Amino acid sequence: MEKGRAYRRAQTERIKRARRKWWGRTLSPKELGEVAKTPTPCSCYMCGNPRKHWSEPPIQERRALQVDHSE
Repeated sequence: MEKGRAYRRAQTERIKRARRKWWGRTLSPKELGEVAKTPTPCSCYMCGNPRKHWSEPPIQERRALQVDHSE
């Protein structure tokens, strides 16, 4: 089943509501539109993928590889 225009617009509004104060301040409408499409402002070593800059896995992959030893 294909999603329609109304669904895409609703999802965009949901993301905009969630990211109103994304960079620690209230964003302008233009900035909010940019953040809704691309939440990371650049690909510098602080914002980018750690695999690219330091040859280490991203946080999500590190969490997936952790083993729970409490059992």
